[in-house]
Amino acid sequence: MSRTCPETLPSRRSGVRLRAVAVLVSLAIVAGCGASIDPAAKADLDGRIAALRPSTSALPAPTTFMPMPLAAGQWTQHKMLDDKGQPSLLTYKILSEEAGAFWIETVHESYKGRTIQKMLVAFGNRTDPSQIEIRAISMKDQKGRVNEVPPPVLSMMQSLYKNAVSMLVVNWQGQPQESVLVPAGQFAACFRTRTDAQWAGYRTVSDSWTHSAVPISGLVKGQGVDKPFTMELVAYGLSGATSQF
Repeated sequence: MSRTCPETLPSRRSGVRLRAVAVLVSLAIVAGCGASIDPAAKADLDGRIAALRPSTSALPAPTTFMPMPLAAGQWTQHKMLDDKGQPSLLTYKILSEEAGAFWIETVHESYKGRTIQKMLVAFGNRTDPSQIEIRAISMKDQKGRVNEVPPPVLSMMQSLYKNAVSMLVVNWQGQPQESVLVPAGQFAACFRTRTDAQWAGYRTVSDSWTHSAVPISGLVKGQGVDKPFTMELVAYGLSGATSQF
């Protein structure tokens, strides 16, 4: 199997994983992939980010410690700034449900181009990471080349791939709450958590703010503690997600 960049590999702690994903995504892409900046990709991304306009919506405090149930059509998009100050966009989508599992697509757009990953995942009751089952994975790199993980490899690396979606196993009970303003709007009483994450030689400490009104992971904002990094929600929806694969 050819080497691929770890686009969406989060930490191992239930309920606080996606902010670790964001930082590890950034570090792994910058340090591990070696691709040079694509002028066309840079111009496109800079234009799209410049066109973003802050939302005036205001969300009340959450009424539950759990995120909303996963459903086909949900999507979120976050703007990230890495430790070099370079921006990127990270989009999560729930494309469809298949035999009790969900097709989840992750699109990462940076100055180096666009990479996409699709995973078919069964989550069980969504409160126990050990119940996660990864049934299929496909990846597309910046040049449009597709790499499908063969079933024997998928079986051997099941525990590794589980980490890539374990941020969707969430329970925020007992976490402190703070209001947060991001481009997607004002979110009252977000749950704040701190994560010390490690994966494939990368380690980072980060804070995150989550809210039950945001689909998929609930992530509103992530911020590096030991490394300069930010991740802010710019848009989200409960329907309309389509594949870019």
